[in-house]
Amino acid sequence: MRRIYIPLLLLLCPFTIGADNFSDVLNTIVTNNLTTKYNVASDYAKIEEMKGENQLEAPEVEFERVWGAKNVGNKWGLSVTQSFDWPGVYKARKEAISKSEYAMHYLRESSVLDVRMEVRLALIDLIYTRQKMNVTKGLSESMGKLMESYRIAAERGEETRLDYNKVVIEKIQINRELKSLEGQFAVAVSSLESLNGGEPVTPLLDAIGDSYPDYSLSQLAPTPESIKEKDPQYAAAMASIEANKSLVKVEKMSRIPGFSIGYVHENEMGENFNGFSFGITLPFLTGKSKVRAANLQTEALNFEAEIILTQRVAEMNGVYKQAQAIHDFINEYEPVINSDANLQLLKKAFDGGQISLLTYLQEVTYFRTAYNDYLDTVYEYQQALAKLSRYM
Repeated sequence: MRRIYIPLLLLLCPFTIGADNFSDVLNTIVTNNLTTKYNVASDYAKIEEMKGENQLEAPEVEFERVWGAKNVGNKWGLSVTQSFDWPGVYKARKEAISKSEYAMHYLRESSVLDVRMEVRLALIDLIYTRQKMNVTKGLSESMGKLMESYRIAAERGEETRLDYNKVVIEKIQINRELKSLEGQFAVAVSSLESLNGGEPVTPLLDAIGDSYPDYSLSQLAPTPESIKEKDPQYAAAMASIEANKSLVKVEKMSRIPGFSIGYVHENEMGENFNGFSFGITLPFLTGKSKVRAANLQTEALNFEAEIILTQRVAEMNGVYKQAQAIHDFINEYEPVINSDANLQLLKKAFDGGQISLLTYLQEVTYFRTAYNDYLDTVYEYQQALAKLSRYM
């Protein structure tokens, strides 16, 4: 019978790169993310708690009742006392709270970037899986047509039952791979829905399709200056240093004596007495170590900021070099993978009877594996680009 060619050109057609909707979908999911919402609410609660600690202590009301011996009489007293720190301490605390608020703001931004990175990588995983599913579906359909043709030919005695079974086995293997990919895709969708605050993501994924975001490697080259300028974790560390300097000022001023002033009323054997009370605290006797600790903490925070910057620069440079290397592999793959010459030659050999069905199927599998390797390489490249796009 006439040799039957499997239309596998889908394997050799590159997917369109460039998804205009990718950023919109990314922003939508990050906005819906519960971790982001929790961090915002938690930080505002901490700020309000800090502000509450910078208020005057609650007034203290004291009542006493004393019973005297027989024929002596009783007496009672009432006092209202208000304690407060040295007035400058409140201003210093307010300044420290304001700077701490800046630090928390940058930490929130850093947390949002972490969530964006997690979502971006999850979307890339889904695009990658969808691409492999599309390829495998196309191959499954083509192999199904070939299987049906060989079934009819075997029934007519034009082909052997053995050759038919070979096609069936190949079809089963392809379907098994497709089922595995569909399972991976379902798990990835569930994970993305969790990141999306439990909301469905199917409409969002339909908007993206099977296209990766269009990022240029040359535009994502990291520099220490750009990272220092854009990284919110580093900015938070620097803001924490300033906040801690204000706390040093607070601890120093807290060593200045505090006061308490109160109104006192006493009644003794029917006679009323009115007056006031005055107290003083002497924190300078115990506060020296707190000032020293605050200064040491500022020094530690300076080191922490440098560590954050150094690690981030090293991380981004490493990813950039990795992306460059992968890009070179892609350039080597594309002239071969994106050409249909291989399949055309394979078709001619098969139709001309130069190769057997088994050899044909093996060659098809070879080129399918090669294209899957190409997709794997593009996926690794897109992962690297996603990491380099941290501040986008």
